[in-house]
Amino acid sequence: AGHGVRGMTRQWVAGVLASAAVLMSPAIRAESCLDEAQWQALQQQSGTQPVLLYVWSPRMVLSAVHADQVQLVARQEGLKLVPVHDHRVPAGEVMQALQRLRQQTPAAAEALAGSVPLCSESLVQQDAYRHFPTAWVVRKGGYHPRPLVAAMPMPYWRQGIRLRMMRTVEQKAD
Repeated sequence: AGHGVRGMTRQWVAGVLASAAVLMSPAIRAESCLDEAQWQALQQQSGTQPVLLYVWSPRMVLSAVHADQVQLVARQEGLKLVPVHDHRVPAGEVMQALQRLRQQTPAAAEALAGSVPLCSESLVQQDAYRHFPTAWVVRKGGYHPRPLVAAMPMPYWRQGIRLRMMRTVEQKAD
């Protein structure tokens, strides 16, 4: 009986190691984040393509489940949704959340595809993690200083985006 338990334990350990190998594969381990340089580049590129920088967390379900609806509103208003997630959440947890989302709400999972951790210190200092989602309108080489915060009905996303698109108080990052 001891040999059987040891064999099962060995199989379990092998399974855990195989899972860890998948989680730590080069593509995932080398996962970049939206750092200061990429945040600067995103702002510069916003001159030709305005963006809605969408900060979400798998621990705040509505920030994930409504992502496709927010993406649709953003597109209708001429913005591209750029998803980034809370860098404090382990990569494995983010992957699991996206897998569950793919089964339950495929369009939302698609909207969040390509999401990378947010590691821009300036955005974190501007309370990017105050609540999820938090989203900035980025255009004309800068961004509106007041982000959209919290899950809300789509008409309010539209109104918030439109107000931020009308105003020319965008600020440039240093």
